[in-house]
Amino acid sequence: MGTVAGVMLSMLGVVLFYLYVSDDSYRFDTPQSIPCTEEVMLCADGSSVSRTGLQCEFAPCPTSVLPDIRKEVFGAPLDQASERIMKKPFGILIDSKTSPVQPERFGGYHTGTDFETFPNEKSVDVSVRAICTGEINMKRQASGYGGLVVQQCTLDGEAISIVYGHLALRSVTAEKGDILIQGDVIGILEMAESIDTDGERKHLHLGIFRGDAINILGYVPSQKELDQWIDPCILVCK
Repeated sequence: MGTVAGVMLSMLGVVLFYLYVSDDSYRFDTPQSIPCTEEVMLCADGSSVSRTGLQCEFAPCPTSVLPDIRKEVFGAPLDQASERIMKKPFGILIDSKTSPVQPERFGGYHTGTDFETFPNEKSVDVSVRAICTGEINMKRQASGYGGLVVQQCTLDGEAISIVYGHLALRSVTAEKGDILIQGDVIGILEMAESIDTDGERKHLHLGIFRGDAINILGYVPSQKELDQWIDPCILVCK
């Protein structure tokens, strides 16, 4: 009996050893986890991922894509907007000698973007559309602009004021307090050298001021003050 028992114990030991080495979690050649570095990778949506796993590879970025704010929240004020920036873009330093518009009455850093009219639009109505959805908080004549409309909108949850200059006020049917929806026609550009262009050429001055204050300055004396304004082309030029 002792011999039989010994044989059985030996066979049991062989079986247990086989099970032991057959389990990958106990095999000596199984890759072992190692501490990963604390590096992070920035994803397109602004989030970040760290290294993980046996190979310390970066985790995949989120697959969701943030909406393109220029396409979904903001629109161009005029057709072919990018092609109309021929003379005074945002931030250009203007003086009486170097200005691309002569004679020049103004000076300083341009707070907006001027969208020019094409030669075939000299005597036809050119409609101006709201670039965003928001309330009108000013509609009046203003020095340097003639017909002026200011609209309150938001960008990334922050208030911004949109300045539309050189409009024919008689064509603007909306009043202060009315809501304009992106793409709504605000009015038309006034003809050149008229009251509603304040003697200027026929064009649209579009300015975007950071904050809920009404600021209609067309030029500022320093780049530091220019930081209070946003380049319209970031939002409306395609």
